Amino acid sequence: MRRLLLLFLILIGLAVAIALFAVLRSGAGTSARALAGGSTVLALTLSEPLADYAPAARLPFLRIQPRQSLATIYRAVRRARADEQVRAVRVYVQRAAMGLAQAQELRRLLASLVDAGKSVHCYLEGAGEGTNGTLAYYLVSACPAVSLMPGSDLNLIGVHADSAFLRGTLDKLRIEPDFDHVGRYKSAAEAYTESAHSPASREALGAILDDLYGQIVAAIGHGRELAPERVRDLVDRGPYTAEEALAAGLVDELLYPDELDERIRDEVGEQARLLTTEEYAGRRRSRGSLAVVFAQGVIVRGDDALDPWTRQRSIGSDDLGELLSALTEDATTRAVVLRVDSPGGSALASELILRRATLLAEAKPLVVSMSSVAASGGYYISTRARSIVAEAGTLTGSIGVVGGKFATRSFQQELLGITHDTLQRGANADFYSALDPFTPQQAETYHRQMEAVYDRFVAHVAGGREMTRDAVLAIAEGRVWSGERAATVGLVDEIGGLDRALEIAAEAAGVELADAGVAFYPEPPSLFDLLEDDGLPGLSIDLERLAAALEPSPPGTLELPVDLARLAYPF
Repeated sequence: MRRLLLLFLILIGLAVAIALFAVLRSGAGTSARALAGGSTVLALTLSEPLADYAPAARLPFLRIQPRQSLATIYRAVRRARADEQVRAVRVYVQRAAMGLAQAQELRRLLASLVDAGKSVHCYLEGAGEGTNGTLAYYLVSACPAVSLMPGSDLNLIGVHADSAFLRGTLDKLRIEPDFDHVGRYKSAAEAYTESAHSPASREALGAILDDLYGQIVAAIGHGRELAPERVRDLVDRGPYTAEEALAAGLVDELLYPDELDERIRDEVGEQARLLTTEEYAGRRRSRGSLAVVFAQGVIVRGDDALDPWTRQRSIGSDDLGELLSALTEDATTRAVVLRVDSPGGSALASELILRRATLLAEAKPLVVSMSSVAASGGYYISTRARSIVAEAGTLTGSIGVVGGKFATRSFQQELLGITHDTLQRGANADFYSALDPFTPQQAETYHRQMEAVYDRFVAHVAGGREMTRDAVLAIAEGRVWSGERAATVGLVDEIGGLDRALEIAAEAAGVELADAGVAFYPEPPSLFDLLEDDGLPGLSIDLERLAAALEPSPPGTLELPVDLARLAYPF
């Protein structure tokens, strides 16, 4: 029934689309005409949460503009660097909703445009309105000149991480959390079992905060030609009004958007055309000898998914595995970059993906590019790459295992009046029951299973990174590292972004990066893909997780702790 309803809605949409087809065709030609001659101003506006990759569906008669993503920005910048018609770039920041590592990649891309001789103008509509604006300012501080809107605020105030603990709530509800972990830093379950950070968790989280804050201070200092001590002092004195920010030397001018546009027109000519990064990058189906595969979200068994309301993504072991297998067999694909942005997830799903990645790596070069977070299962699937490239602010590592269950008998019986009369055959038939905690024997068995998963994880890291088991154990224990520190302990090979990962892949494949085409995967969904979907949107992932929270988890959860997962996108 749902499929019939979806089909009916699509047919109505197609009827309207046919009527507007001529108009859409004329509008779609704007980019081509704009590039035919004269100067071009490339416009990058940041206002929505930035995903690494967000392809638009391919529907008949409709030219749907792709959603802004790091992939479209990268494609536009890569093209613009070699395009003499692109004279200037306007970066308009309304909201910097991204991870620090993504901001680091954008800073590098902006610097490459400056190096290519482009005039780059950065504009802040305000750095945080009642919120932390540190990341927005960090991003634009890479620009030669920064303009701020009069009457706005510049909330340069530092890095903040708050962790919520539910143990007190669970006690009031008479729900008993029964969780275990392997690795003393593997703190994902502490939100349920503790009322505050354990010493190990506080140590790891504090080290990451130190790293990220140090990176922000150093980058702002470099961009604004300020000593680190001066930057730290400016942060401690924040937030600022626009006038105070100008007086402190944090920005160069106070301008309204139209005044900035007028200045750019004076610089490049009145006839210059302004194109968004999405228009300039185009929506043509990408082809090339180098492939970039985007793996975004929590790792699960089965198919990929995108929650329509929360925009949360999941990486399905079936879908990603099939794509990696197809690229393994594709003779036109010379090398693959696996772009990982994942806090981890199912150990079994991670193992299935790693197997396909290993077979690909045996056939052709495989390079991993890490985004804001590639930890736990996200690191697991990366271990067999020829080279791992991460940003300094990437959160990675977390080589450990956690799992358990909530015992709800008292909650159900004493608060809800629900009683249970259980029959079973087999001493451990209730092993995964959500009514009671594990028995001592069951807890021992559960821990043994977790240790087996941990041993396998460590073995994969040792084999892929060419390290001894003892060397891996010394940096494992479930500890999360910044990309900067991960490079020093051997979990990451280089600090860099997608550009650097593609350079390594091209060199390994024996192709010239400047001449090689770069194809992005997964390919955008077609009309038939949408029709084959399971139906209309259901519950959001958050609600599904809440409903599933009382179900026992298998002894193989490879996921980043909640507080650290939030820190991947802290601003």
